[in-house]
Amino acid sequence: MSTTQIQPTSMAPTGQALPDSVQDEIERGTWLDFAALLLFLVGMFNVIDGLAAIRDSNYVVNQVLFSSLHAWGWFFLIWGIIQLVAAFAVYRGAGWGIAAALVTAFFNAIAHLSAAKTYPVWSITIVVLDVLIMYGLVVHSGRRSKIPA
Repeated sequence: MSTTQIQPTSMAPTGQALPDSVQDEIERGTWLDFAALLLFLVGMFNVIDGLAAIRDSNYVVNQVLFSSLHAWGWFFLIWGIIQLVAAFAVYRGAGWGIAAALVTAFFNAIAHLSAAKTYPVWSITIVVLDVLIMYGLVVHSGRRSKIPA
């Protein structure tokens, strides 16, 4: 009885490095996916914060920079929904999604600075996440190229 061993196959044989263009494409796609995931997370945070502010939850403190807590609640609810749509668009590879994601991350960082007096750690956390999102989108959103076969 003879047994035949089947050798595993892969795109890059063992011991050989991937071409630079393929490695660049993998890194670019990974950062864009990461930025989309972070934008989705920040969008969900904004939706939760917006709903909490609208419903007068004890979770939020009524010490806002200007306007009222309800106005900020509606702002963050709508802004969070826009961020969720932009995150989905970035993940799917839509060009307009990257622009929308950049705008929402930029203005979200500025908006969260208004809560820095009442929630300094939370505000800094959101600003850092927004900066990571912007980095992933700006540096790694170059035109997609076809991966060589």
